[in-house]
Amino acid sequence: MKSAICWFSGAGNSKAVAHDLQQRLGYDHLLAIPEVIKNPALLTDITTLGLVFPIYFFGPPAIVRILISETLKGLELKLDYLFVILTHGGLPFYAPTITDRLLADAGYAASYVNTIAMIDTYIPLFKIPKEEKQQAIHSKIGKKIETMSSSLLAQDLRVAMRLPFARQFHNIWQNSLVKRSNKDKNFIITDQCTGCGICAQVCPVQNIVMERGQPIFLHTCEQCFACFHHCPEHAIALQRTPVRGYTWYTPPNTFISQE
Repeated sequence: MKSAICWFSGAGNSKAVAHDLQQRLGYDHLLAIPEVIKNPALLTDITTLGLVFPIYFFGPPAIVRILISETLKGLELKLDYLFVILTHGGLPFYAPTITDRLLADAGYAASYVNTIAMIDTYIPLFKIPKEEKQQAIHSKIGKKIETMSSSLLAQDLRVAMRLPFARQFHNIWQNSLVKRSNKDKNFIITDQCTGCGICAQVCPVQNIVMERGQPIFLHTCEQCFACFHHCPEHAIALQRTPVRGYTWYTPPNTFISQE
């Protein structure tokens, strides 16, 4: 039996969750979803698979749709167990239902689906809380990961609920993907930019290239705000100042207490 966890992350929360789960579960591979899309052979002979990713605009990121609807569908894996963990900053809403529909259309059924409430890093609407509150939230996340790990080790069943009007919301989400990809036009590069290129390095969908020491956006944006939060100079701003002002977030490497 070969096992893998495939993850997608913007600011870094989902990456930390995937890392913690792999350590707890002892899975063979921890793979970034863009890497798997480029090289599907990484999942050859995988029989136990986990997917970990954030919820964006009440659905999975566009790149997760590509992974499920194209990569996994083409591989036709014979899975004994498939789990999905979705991280979110508020309500999961229709994201588990949409993901479940995508998997079904690709010929898969998730045995276990769960969500984890995180700090919302979408700056246009939310403000990053102070350190003390962050630590309290992270502690709860760590405990939930421990509980979920026990269920996943036992290969428990926890299927996604099919909510009413699922098809309608699936269509709304599908139509929103193109509009989202162009939202990087709202980013402004300020004079604080030093041309370090970190924004291009951390962009999980390679939406940023450096030209003459300046980042250029390619309009395949997920609106994950990885570039914004990881910029050491805070040189990425928005055309409209966020309602709650500018705040930045540094994700932990792990949510599991090291004590």
